[in-house]
Amino acid sequence: MSIEKRHLVTGALLAFVAVTGITLVVKETRHARAVEASAAAPASIPVPPAAEASTVVVTSFHTTARCLSCLKIEELTNATLTMRFADPIAEKRVVWRLVNTDEPANAHYMKDYGLFTKSVVVSEVKAGKELRWKNLDQVWPLLRDPEAFQDDVEREVRAYLEKA
Repeated sequence: MSIEKRHLVTGALLAFVAVTGITLVVKETRHARAVEASAAAPASIPVPPAAEASTVVVTSFHTTARCLSCLKIEELTNATLTMRFADPIAEKRVVWRLVNTDEPANAHYMKDYGLFTKSVVVSEVKAGKELRWKNLDQVWPLLRDPEAFQDDVEREVRAYLEKA
């Protein structure tokens, strides 16, 4: 092999290593930010301002290790709520939260909601008590269709708001 070819192969391998390293750093940074955000989110269900009022609580359950799909579910759910439910969120009629089920205090949610993986749950809370809930089981199948995903989340949250 000529010296020029060796330099070319060496350069290509070094470029590959550099790109791989940068990709890992970016992924780990995103993961660290997501973990920080979830740690700051309250795990308890909020009590509505008026004793008579109900609150619709939308919870994204995740684990400490979060894949790109899990982060995408969180991102799409957050976008749906902030864009399509701005007024109910401002009025505290809709509350959005993240819960890490790997934390010992939150592990019970897996059993409470019959979860076997990361998921989004919508529930109605009145006077500090959960009246009903639904696991949004279409978040995984609809993940590759953001519009259908957001429409499904909106439909489910609106159904809870109408009865709350």
